Amino acid sequence: MVSLTLRKKLFQRLYGKKLSDEKLADLLPLVKCSFDGATEDELKVEVTGDRPDLLSSEGVVRALKGFTEIEKGLPELKLTPSKLEFTVDKSVASVRPYLVSALVEGVSFDDDDIAELMQLQEKLHLTLGRRRKKVAIGVHDPAQLKPPFVYKAVRPNSVYFIPLGKDFQMNLEEILRKHEKGIEYAYTLAQASAYPIIMDSADQVLSFPPIINGVLTQVTESTEDVLLDITGTDFNACNTALNIMCHNFADRGSKIKSVAIKYAEGKKTTPETKPAVMHVSAAEANKALGVKLSPKQAADCLLKQRIGAMVEGDYVACEIPRYRADFLHPIDLIEEIALGYGYNKFEPKAPSVFTKGETSALTRKSNHAAELLAGAGFVEASTYVLTNQPKAVKAREPTELVRIKNPVSTDYDCLRSTLLPNLLEVLSKNTHAPYPQKIFEVGEVVKKNDKADVKTSTEIHVCAVSAHANASLSEIASLASEVLNRLETRVELKQLESPRYIKGRAAHLDSGASHVGEAGEVHPAALSDFGIMVPVAAFEARIARVEY
Repeated sequence: MVSLTLRKKLFQRLYGKKLSDEKLADLLPLVKCSFDGATEDELKVEVTGDRPDLLSSEGVVRALKGFTEIEKGLPELKLTPSKLEFTVDKSVASVRPYLVSALVEGVSFDDDDIAELMQLQEKLHLTLGRRRKKVAIGVHDPAQLKPPFVYKAVRPNSVYFIPLGKDFQMNLEEILRKHEKGIEYAYTLAQASAYPIIMDSADQVLSFPPIINGVLTQVTESTEDVLLDITGTDFNACNTALNIMCHNFADRGSKIKSVAIKYAEGKKTTPETKPAVMHVSAAEANKALGVKLSPKQAADCLLKQRIGAMVEGDYVACEIPRYRADFLHPIDLIEEIALGYGYNKFEPKAPSVFTKGETSALTRKSNHAAELLAGAGFVEASTYVLTNQPKAVKAREPTELVRIKNPVSTDYDCLRSTLLPNLLEVLSKNTHAPYPQKIFEVGEVVKKNDKADVKTSTEIHVCAVSAHANASLSEIASLASEVLNRLETRVELKQLESPRYIKGRAAHLDSGASHVGEAGEVHPAALSDFGIMVPVAAFEARIARVEY
């Protein structure tokens, strides 16, 4: 949950009427928020992490207006084109490749408004932005700027400007070493040899993303217009954040103008506001929720959730606003139907058949493996089964991956067939931490299997990596043998040659005639691709097959 402090005065002005604290305590849980107390001037609210659009007074009020049927359906964001243009230079492609922008005209700020805007900015950084690694938001007063603008990568000591919070110039390298925000977020650029910068046509610096803006464009109470820049590693996530910001300013009465972004492959105009389209079956919704709703009633529930909805036979065609980042599957629309119907209307029922649950043998074995590695001083990681092909390529994935036909995001376009790539990625994100680093994971992997009815098979693997100056095959093979022996699988080591490992420093883990895993010293080329600068030894083994 994400904690927010919202101003009652703004909240009530946006909602259009006063709501008592008691009424809010009843209503907020029905729109995926929780009431955490109130003072005379402020509301304390908690929001689930999957709803970044609710991280502000504007977002919560927008949801409440829908649920209470003050405003229903898809919110409209009126856009007019601005004359502003950004050029995204090829030099940022390997650092932070995406930028989106919008111009907001007619803003009105006081100190409380600025504080709540900064709160939204930082909460978006924390959630959608993954602590600025994936998305970072810049908010500027453009009064002194001279467009057009350029977004490019430069040498760390080649550009000087006065960053927010200082009254003297610093270069980019100095900011990362000495500025409070630079020290906090330097990890986002740990592998970069050149740093991203946004400048105008007079070479004035707007921002050093994702670290800090310049004093030149600082927003104050006298600011009349706002320029938004959002940079990151995922275009869709950047566009989602921009839509959230633009809808919020529009709800306050500001005018939103689009901005042209020139990429090497072509021009885009942002924000991109065309809603995503998905379909949901009323029958499937009824089956999942245990209710009896007609397609029209299901559509009405969705309209209350600020989703466009039109009945098409037994289905409802849905238009999802671009400020929503939480739709991956029709089941997400069924959740919205439940919210629109009202969680308070569902009546709990005791199950007709009583069953006693217990831990499965598969879970007991997985837990035992985790306990063994934790006892050996390793820290457990938990990563996604969904992954992406570039990560697998960097880790020299030896098998063909099960790919997703229509991935919603390129970050998750296939299923992992081994655990090692994800653990190498974890190491790559912790290069700032002291060594040795020892981590492990016990989890599912999915492999192609033409003999299975679903053409895939699922296995439970255990994987451990040890990263330090003296990491070796003998260290990791000894650990693998001991762990597998404790899991009642005796193994012997046989020579292995694989592009994933250093030649002559890897071994098969065989149990009789069965190949259960491998161990070795990860190849320096693979480590380099992940930005890991110390030796890494790893083992991975199958401990069970999942039967469905």
